[in-house]
Amino acid sequence: MRLKSSLALLLLASVAATPAAAEYPERPIAFINPNSAGGGTDVGIRTWAPYVEKCLGNGATFVVTAMPGATGAVGMTEAAKAPNDGYTIASLNMPQFVTNQIGKQMTFTVDTFDFLGNIVGVRSLIAVRPDSQFKTLADFVKFAKESGQPINVGLGGLGADDHLGGLRFEQMLGVDFNFIPFGSGADSRNALLGSQVEIAFMSNSEAAQFRDEIRPLAIAADSRDPLYPDTQTFKEAGFDLISGSDHIIGVPKGAPAEVETKLAECIAQAAKDPAFLADAKKRSLSLNIMDAKQTDAFVREQDKIFRDLWATNPWIAK
Repeated sequence: MRLKSSLALLLLASVAATPAAAEYPERPIAFINPNSAGGGTDVGIRTWAPYVEKCLGNGATFVVTAMPGATGAVGMTEAAKAPNDGYTIASLNMPQFVTNQIGKQMTFTVDTFDFLGNIVGVRSLIAVRPDSQFKTLADFVKFAKESGQPINVGLGGLGADDHLGGLRFEQMLGVDFNFIPFGSGADSRNALLGSQVEIAFMSNSEAAQFRDEIRPLAIAADSRDPLYPDTQTFKEAGFDLISGSDHIIGVPKGAPAEVETKLAECIAQAAKDPAFLADAKKRSLSLNIMDAKQTDAFVREQDKIFRDLWATNPWIAK
């Protein structure tokens, strides 16, 4: 009996001496922003990150690093090379995340990452000035089909979300647009305001602060935008067009399941936090909240859409 007691004490001492498994995260988490510091992606990350850090606990800290270049491919490539330990997260902005893989040689695919969710998402809209001859989308569609001439359409840049939305709409109409890239969404908006073009594709966030000077004809969203409650969706007008930019949150594939689960749950929790939603409203952030499963399905659906578009209407010269 004494021997058994001694063995039990030794076992207890051994367990007590063994350090408990460290709780994630035990060090700062690198967050790669594939776009410029201070831009829309950066603002989005810095708005929701504190709420995810709070949920993760254990002193969680995101260290955000901007790695712009090649429409996001530089930062995404760097993220793809990172260890799959849950300590490197990236914003895999759509559609560039999938379009970078089409027509180019990339070291990553949609299967390189696990997707944790999405919080920020802007939607494309087609807009005119208040004095435009086009009062409705139907007016523009009628003109486009009857004019017989390519129509000048302003946008931020070739291959960006506004251009891709415009290409899909052009294909649906069966007409030709002459896309004029102005370098950025803000420049495209200014070109519209300055009468350099009569119509332009841009994001709802780029138009938000100029609502009195710009009249959206339609927005490429699932439902009407609270900022433009009187603006119909393309779907309402008879065109199955959902288009924009989503800041997909992902990690290199194969991170520990419990780490991915914790991150995904905290991202979902942060997205519903009333304090975060208030902050997002103050900063005019457009939201498209999806959980990990919805995000994975969305990315794969978009990958197919853009591969099909590339086969019939490539956005850069092959």
